[in-house]
Amino acid sequence: MSSKPTVLLIDENPAVAEIITALLTRNGYQVEVLTTGEKVHDLLGQREVDVIVSDVRGTSLDGIELARRVRNDPATADIPIILLTAMASIEDEFEGYLAGADAYMTKPFRARELLAAIDNVLNRRTVSTSSGRLAVVQDVARVLAVVADERHRMVTAAMRQAGFELDYETELARAMSRIDRERFHLLICDTARDPQAVGEVREFLSHFALAIPVIFLHPRGAAPVLPLNDPQFHSLKVPATPAALAELVRKAILDFGGPP
Repeated sequence: MSSKPTVLLIDENPAVAEIITALLTRNGYQVEVLTTGEKVHDLLGQREVDVIVSDVRGTSLDGIELARRVRNDPATADIPIILLTAMASIEDEFEGYLAGADAYMTKPFRARELLAAIDNVLNRRTVSTSSGRLAVVQDVARVLAVVADERHRMVTAAMRQAGFELDYETELARAMSRIDRERFHLLICDTARDPQAVGEVREFLSHFALAIPVIFLHPRGAAPVLPLNDPQFHSLKVPATPAALAELVRKAILDFGGPP
């Protein structure tokens, strides 16, 4: 990240956009302003953005749908998103988080609250909203991943979207050793990186009687052979969107009796 992080501000109200831009500029941020979410992907394709701050309700593409589109595009899925809204119901807030927002702030909010929220998402800390509710209303699951370097961005974005903690290992043997010593709720393995991963993982878990669900990422046309109707083992074709992986991770952990 550069010494001056770039904030993409999306608000159709020029007066509000001007006030927020002045606030962010005074506090060391570069600011790009759009009045509609329709042009977000054009801008993101032209320059690097560190965080998106968007009003929820607009005349065209609203903040909820914008968040979904950003999250579902592998090229932009890991950009933090803060939604600003006058809609304060818990249903609206959950809709925002389910769409992929990292923080959901209700208007009116204080300048320091917005600055704190931006600082938090840039540093990957859990954000408390201005309404006092937490972004993740659940026990936080821990996920361990052994995947190829080119999958790190997708996996990282998926786990942030799911609200789970994530750690990486470079070797499958090291990952299995950590599972034996530490508390993890799910393991992600990349069969393209390690073609023997399925057999090695199943043998290890069986030998040590370890109960943990596993998701095997596999290239198209190379699906691993897994036991039928076994909630411990799942597979996902790659490339895949962060949203697809996040949904499968949630399901695998829930089916195995993990955090809700």
